[in-house]
Amino acid sequence: MIIDWVAKALIVLLLFKPTSSWANEIYINQVGDDLVLEVVQDGANNYFQYCTNGNDSNCTDVDGNAHNHADGVASDDTTVKSNTVGDDNKVVVAHATGQNNTNENITNIDILGDRNKAQVIFSNHSYGSHNYSNQPWGGTKESNIDIDGDDNIVKVRSNSYGEAESNIKVTGDDNDVRLFQRSMNNVANIDVTNVAGPNTINVEQLGSSYQDTATNSYSLTQYCNNVNGCTVNITQN
Repeated sequence: MIIDWVAKALIVLLLFKPTSSWANEIYINQVGDDLVLEVVQDGANNYFQYCTNGNDSNCTDVDGNAHNHADGVASDDTTVKSNTVGDDNKVVVAHATGQNNTNENITNIDILGDRNKAQVIFSNHSYGSHNYSNQPWGGTKESNIDIDGDDNIVKVRSNSYGEAESNIKVTGDDNDVRLFQRSMNNVANIDVTNVAGPNTINVEQLGSSYQDTATNSYSLTQYCNNVNGCTVNITQN
């Protein structure tokens, strides 16, 4: 399923898998502000991709085979909700945000399944990860991710001004959590329960060069049940 629109809208999409052969794929290209989008998938091989500005090249897949930013036309005051129950689940959400200091972009991802991959990207449109100075961008970029399954990969990258807040909760085997925040105010809350297998958490928080009073804060709770231990790397600047 491929959907393109320019609108202010509330949209709810539901996909339920009647047979084991259905892939349940949704691709959405969004141009415009004030969108509330909710996607529910119940199936075996679920894939959901949301990008702003209608350009597929601005989306990054969870295997890392594309950009670290979302260029193009900004879409502000958007809320994207993804709720997935299935087996092999992939969710990619890429926001290109604008300069309104009061805008708010929120992503909520809930996955109950087996082998899960989730990626969220926030970036200032047309600047991506390259130019942070001399642009008065603002607003709030919030990601809330809750995954209960096996072989979980979570990637969140916020390259933008304003505030970046990430709340991540993961339970399962073979967890890989990667969080990068570069905003005026960075907040991260991470709760990871490792049932078995390797467990890696990488957090990098950088202040914006646009504001001298940038702040970084995080809370981390980890339950490690791997006999070889678990890995945690925290970098703040």
